Amino acid sequence: MSSCPDSRSKHKPKGAEHFSELIGNVIEGLSGKERLGKEEIEDAWRISAGEAAARHAKPVSFKKASLVIDVANSSWLYELSIRKQELVKSLELQLKGKKIKEIRFRIGDIKK
Repeated sequence: MSSCPDSRSKHKPKGAEHFSELIGNVIEGLSGKERLGKEEIEDAWRISAGEAAARHAKPVSFKKASLVIDVANSSWLYELSIRKQELVKSLELQLKGKKIKEIRFRIGDIKK
C-alpha cells in the first residue's frame, strides 16, 4: 500500500468553497434575501414612523418580510395600526425596496 494521502479525503479545494459562497451571495442578492442589520431597520423605522412614535415603538423582529414592532401602550398600538399602509410604503423606500408583506404591532417592553 502506498503512503500517499487519499485524494478523496475530506479536504476541499480552496476555490470550491469560495465559489459556492459567491454563488450563494449572488442568488440571495437577486432574490432580495440579504439580511438587514438591526441598526438599518431601526433607522428606517425612526424616519418612517417619526421621532415621537419611535420613542414609543421599537422594531424587534424582521423575518420573511414580516416586521414586528413592540409598542408601549394601546394608544400607540391604535395610532400605528391606522398608519400601517403608509408605514409599509415608507419603510420599503427607506430599506431600498425590500418587500414588507406585513407589520404586526404588539404591546411590549420598550427599552430606551
